[in-house]
Amino acid sequence: MKLTAQELEQMKSVNIGAVSADALADVSGMAFDRTLPREERLARFVKRAVNPYCFSVGGVGVKIEFAEGGPSLQETLAAFLIRQKSGL
Repeated sequence: MKLTAQELEQMKSVNIGAVSADALADVSGMAFDRTLPREERLARFVKRAVNPYCFSVGGVGVKIEFAEGGPSLQETLAAFLIRQKSGL
């Protein structure tokens, strides 16, 4: 599945506050097959989520944003979990 730059920009610009979680694709329970190439895993996610930037997880609307040169999602989640464990 190939998306144009314009399509990706439209997906990225969705206002999560103006969209009902019920109107978003729910990706709850989705598992990633790490034996597949990265491109195939991404294609499967986009097919299920429809919009890779804005989707629902268990009835909660989620919007993903990325900063240029910022930490990866994995680094951010690891730091969050460490802070939670430390009680910070």
